[in-house]
Amino acid sequence: MFVGRLVPENCAHHLVEAFKKIDTHLKCVIVGDAAYAQEYITSLKTRAEGDPRIIFTGYVFGAGYHELGSNAYIFVETSGVGGTHPALLEAMAFGNCVITHNTQENLETIGDAGFSYDGKVGADSLQQLLEKLLAESEMVTEYRQRAKHRAQIHYTWEVVTNEYERLFYQLTKQALPKRLQTTT
Repeated sequence: MFVGRLVPENCAHHLVEAFKKIDTHLKCVIVGDAAYAQEYITSLKTRAEGDPRIIFTGYVFGAGYHELGSNAYIFVETSGVGGTHPALLEAMAFGNCVITHNTQENLETIGDAGFSYDGKVGADSLQQLLEKLLAESEMVTEYRQRAKHRAQIHYTWEVVTNEYERLFYQLTKQALPKRLQTTT
C-alpha cells in the first residue's frame, strides 16, 4: 500500500514499476490523488496498464482509510522529499511492515523498525526488497510488531507535545518542570 499525493517527488512510480515485476497474488493499493498533477497520474496509470493487481483508489478518508491501513501487509513510503510523513506514522501505528525511500527523514522515522530501499536506484532496489519480504513472512511479522511498538513509544501525542514543551523551556532558558525531566 502507498498513501500520498500523486506527484513526481513522491515517487509512486517506483512502487508501480517494482510491483509489476513481482510474482504475487497480493494487490498493490495506491491511495491518493492530486488535482494539479494529472500528467503524472496518467503516466502512473499507463505504467500499471495490464496489471489488475495495481489499484488506484483516489483519496480515501475515515473508515475506508482505516480499513485499508489496518489490513495492509506492507506499507511503502516512496517519497524522496519532506519530513516525517503522517501516512508513514499511521502505517506504523496500524502495525504494517514498512519500507521507505532511503531519505534521512524516513530513516530517522523508522529507526530499526522498518526497511529502506535506494531511491537513486528506484524501482529495481524496491523490487528486490519487496520480493525478499514476500518470501519471508516471519520477517514481515517481526517488523510489523517492531513498527507498531516504535509508533507507540516515539510518536504518541503525549511524547510529541512533551518534546515541544522541552524545546520551549530550553529556548526560554527556564528550568524544566519535573514531569518533563524524564527522557523518552
